[in-house]
Parts: sequence; C-alpha cells; structure tokens
Amino acid sequence: MEPYAPRRVRSHGTREINGWRVKVYSIVRDGSPPDWSAFEPGMALAFDSLPMPAKTEGRPGLAFLIAHAGRGILYMVLCWWDRENELPIRVWVAEHDGATAANWRAARGSESVCVWDLDIIWHERQAYIATILAGGEEGSAEREYLERMHG
Repeated sequence: MEPYAPRRVRSHGTREINGWRVKVYSIVRDGSPPDWSAFEPGMALAFDSLPMPAKTEGRPGLAFLIAHAGRGILYMVLCWWDRENELPIRVWVAEHDGATAANWRAARGSESVCVWDLDIIWHERQAYIATILAGGEEGSAEREYLERMHG
C-alpha cells in the first residue's frame, strides 16, 4: 500500500452543457497540470450522461466533474444534484497511457471515487447546503453555489 499524500486540487471554472452548469476540477497525482487531451473523451461521455432536462422540480441543473489522473488510471467522476438533496455519482475510467474515446469505460466492480475525490465532494456538499438548501432566492443561490469553488 502506498502511504497517503495530499494531491493538489485545481478548479477550472464552470462549463454550460445543455442547460447544466458544471463545475470542473482536476487532481493529478504528481501535481502537474492535467492533460486535457486525455480527459476530453471521458468528459464527453460524462456530459452525455447528464439527465435531461437539466432543470426540473427538485433538480437545479447544477453538477460538478472531477478529472483525476491517479496511479496508472484516469478517472472521470460526475456528480449532480437531484431530488432536492441527493447526489447521483457516475465514474468512468481509462488506462493512463493513450486515453482515447475507445478505452474510456464505465467503472465496474469496486472502482469508485477515492479519498482525494471525497475532499471535493465534501466541499461541494458544504457549498450546496450553504446556498441552495439554505433557501435563498433561486437565481442568487445558484450563482453563489457556482462561485464556491474548491481551493
């Protein structure tokens, strides 16, 4: 087992996809900037999986995505807020070398989020509670949530 060491979380703003507003984060094991060319095919799979329409009763059209380059594997973690206070999570993985659209696949078995991803998920939980679930005015609460990026 490799001893735990912190990993740098980078915030990359918000993308608007089919009515969804998605906060984008990256984590790279060695601390270097992410290789977006390797992640883009996985991001396309993730964005295509978001339910439509983006906004419904109980679904504010808010999500976040984590592009994580771990030890030998790339992870794409997509989370969105739904049913007022629930957080559906989807994970895709690809081999670290030569990630293309063909080798990204849905996580299977015990593949899931990890301790570094949980740091972002916790931050997003706290931001969602403090803004959306606090009962603020719809437009301003959403803006405030989107402005609360990790880091």
